[in-house]
Amino acid sequence: MKKPLALVSTLVLAGMLSTVAVPAYASNGNAWGNNDPGKKAVNTEKLSNHQSDQNRHKVEKAQKKNIQERVKKSLQVKFQACSNENPDQPLHFADTYQHWAARYIEKMSAIGLLNGYPDNTFKPDRPLTLAEVLSLAMRIAPEDEQTGETLDELNNNTEELAAIPEWVRKDAGKAAKKGLIKLNRFHSAVQASRAQTMVMVAKALGLEPVDTSDLPFKDGLLISKEDIGYILALYQEGIIKGSPNGNFNPNSAITRAEMACLLQKLLDKAVITAVSLPGTATVEQGKSLTLKATVKYADGTSDNKVTWSSSDPALATVENGVVTAAAAKTGTVTITATASRGNATMSADCKVTVVEKEAVTTGTFKATGNVGSHDGKLYEEYRFEVDGKQISLAQDQVKAITLQKDDAAAIELTPNTDSNLWFNVQRESGEYTITVEDKNDNNYVATINWTAPIELVVTATGNKGEHEGNSYVEYKLGNLNLSGFTCMYQLKPDGQVIELTANTDATLWFKTNDQVPGKHIFLFKQNGTWYSAGISI
Repeated sequence: MKKPLALVSTLVLAGMLSTVAVPAYASNGNAWGNNDPGKKAVNTEKLSNHQSDQNRHKVEKAQKKNIQERVKKSLQVKFQACSNENPDQPLHFADTYQHWAARYIEKMSAIGLLNGYPDNTFKPDRPLTLAEVLSLAMRIAPEDEQTGETLDELNNNTEELAAIPEWVRKDAGKAAKKGLIKLNRFHSAVQASRAQTMVMVAKALGLEPVDTSDLPFKDGLLISKEDIGYILALYQEGIIKGSPNGNFNPNSAITRAEMACLLQKLLDKAVITAVSLPGTATVEQGKSLTLKATVKYADGTSDNKVTWSSSDPALATVENGVVTAAAAKTGTVTITATASRGNATMSADCKVTVVEKEAVTTGTFKATGNVGSHDGKLYEEYRFEVDGKQISLAQDQVKAITLQKDDAAAIELTPNTDSNLWFNVQRESGEYTITVEDKNDNNYVATINWTAPIELVVTATGNKGEHEGNSYVEYKLGNLNLSGFTCMYQLKPDGQVIELTANTDATLWFKTNDQVPGKHIFLFKQNGTWYSAGISI
């Protein structure tokens, strides 16, 4: 195994760090236990006061930075090779054709991270020994701690070192000096357990043991007290997690197949294939616009995790994608979104032009009293007026309409053939600003101070009834009397919207037969106020 392990290098260890249950977990596409090796796992420590909480956050932050830097360093030389590997390369190992990890093994072999044996086999189910794990673990220590030292400088106990195979002897000496192992207890040819592997890894990464009062594993009591703190340090970093049944399986082995699978998953999640961002955008002086960047990875996943920068903060600043233009300057600024995974980075640019602020006329929105539905949603109609004159919002009369809630980013609305604005009744409470640019380049602005429907407590009275062949159950909606209302609608789970009429009853009689399963929403207006109630069947 000396030659294959030398070729595997540091990255293999990173791939080995997740615990798996073969084959079920191996195919779930999440080698780290979280989507990102740097992502913070749920904290299980229980601290008693605010100061302890602050100290804990400082330690966790330092640990996270420590582990991220080591993993980044270990991945540095691998990204380019992995992005160029050929996924269609045919299988060639004699013993992996029908193996659950065949495609991972072949891909890792194709890019030179794993090697087979001279007899054209890979031996996928062969467990790793302590010597092999140690050799891998030592490769994640910082480079400046691994150079320029002789064995005599590393450890004076040459008799104990002599009992260790030559190919891993120097690593063993370094590991002993760093406290990863005790030479008199290190049996290099023995099969490595998960617990032993994770402790070596945690120590090599420089992690300190964490609080063990809350064990996330069902079999946590099988792990020794001196080991569990290091294992939980990896767990809290999101590097490992238990098997689907909740166990850690501390005494189980790690095989070459698991190593290949986890290595492939890690590399897939680390390689960035694209960062998309609009090429150009325009914003008025003193105004803001929101840019959205999408990052795509080799495993087919995507997210919006980028860092933002502006080429000219005096002209426009950017924070979390929100670009804010200066109040008294014009020009073009480059906004850059940069994605990072391991040591892989990729960026995209958007040229944002800051233009002079145009004259804007203030108008008003007046409710017409009409209510309508579309695509399972309920809308209230508003007429847009300026100085008592209606401004049509039909698509042949306007160039653009935007809607902005409070200080949030503005969103663009799509005009249609209707001259009025239809406002979604279920929107959140807030001040909604609507800006309109008509076909003659005139600009208008108006606001709607909206109050979202008041959520009512729904109480079943226990009464049932029959009417015209239908079955009903009775509900009270808060303390409201439903014998009179302006309008009332039932929004069904399948998108149907039904208008209801009032009768002499103060309660709601809900028809139970021939109803669509799911949650039914009732929206109604009474004395100028909208209310909402939900009934699930």
